[in-house]
Amino acid sequence: MQAIVIEGFGDPAATIRLRDMPEPPPPAPGEVTVEMLVLNINPSDLLQIQGLYGTSRPPLPFIPGGEAVGRVAAVGEGVSGLAVGDIVSPMILNCWVERVNLKAALAMKLPADIDLAQAAMLKGNPATAEALLSDQVALQPGDWLMQNAANSAVGTFLVRLAKQRGINTLNVVRRDSAVAGVLEAGGTAVLADALDDPRAFRKKVQEATGGAPVKLAIDAIGGAATGVMAGALADGGTIVNYGLLSGEQCRIDAQHLIFRKISLKGFWLIHWFQDAGRARIAETYGRIARGMADGTLTTPVADVVPMAEAARAMALAGAGGRSGKVLMVTPAGVEAGVG
Repeated sequence: MQAIVIEGFGDPAATIRLRDMPEPPPPAPGEVTVEMLVLNINPSDLLQIQGLYGTSRPPLPFIPGGEAVGRVAAVGEGVSGLAVGDIVSPMILNCWVERVNLKAALAMKLPADIDLAQAAMLKGNPATAEALLSDQVALQPGDWLMQNAANSAVGTFLVRLAKQRGINTLNVVRRDSAVAGVLEAGGTAVLADALDDPRAFRKKVQEATGGAPVKLAIDAIGGAATGVMAGALADGGTIVNYGLLSGEQCRIDAQHLIFRKISLKGFWLIHWFQDAGRARIAETYGRIARGMADGTLTTPVADVVPMAEAARAMALAGAGGRSGKVLMVTPAGVEAGVG
């Protein structure tokens, strides 16, 4: 079998290697063997391959990939609730491999009729959107939040979840061509704005919301964009940063923090897993899986690339102007009809 292996940090398209690996042994008691079908590529994967993600670099060599969907290929002794053929989300961080053994508790069973491409995106982006929407500020139907990078996967999931709950979203994108897609997903208002003029942006926000207070801002960009969004928040509002797409640290004027009581927080899904508790995690993923299965909670896919062409997939995922996610499909995924 094959795996995508990182042997040195750098440009993902130039750094990754497709290596032959030994097949996993039969699963031990309490384990299952999962055959991967579709592999998701997240910005965090690209940053990790560059050695820029988190507080420390993983030891080399390593198999990356925080998200995928697979099928149970073998079941170890003592495992209940899972059977060969079940579709699962592997709750591990080394998913870019054809087959892997893992504890049965880390294989989350999904609906049999779930779309496999959407299921490959289940673990990270929709759960992030859910936590950003529900766990930061107590929003009620009719309230407003705003977000940048609104046409990203997280942004699209957040728009759909907010609409289901009657929460208004003011969505910021960089390109005029991205406006229609966010509106189609259910965005209340969409602005194409470079987030480089605080006064102009604040005026646009006031016009778009009819002067209603915006209590929550969700920031995936960092840099100067953080401060620009903070300036358009209502006094006492909260801005939550979960990404640095600009490549720069968050910048915010101290006057917002001191005199306007704006709060700046960070969000990392790993911490949410640690803090949420099993019941909350199960409830969240159960709702997301049902939404993916019935088609009410989906995000666009721009490209599905064979695993054998992983370097091309990395280049596509790192390029700007995409209309959706870039996924890789394994040989087993191709046989299952993906791609």
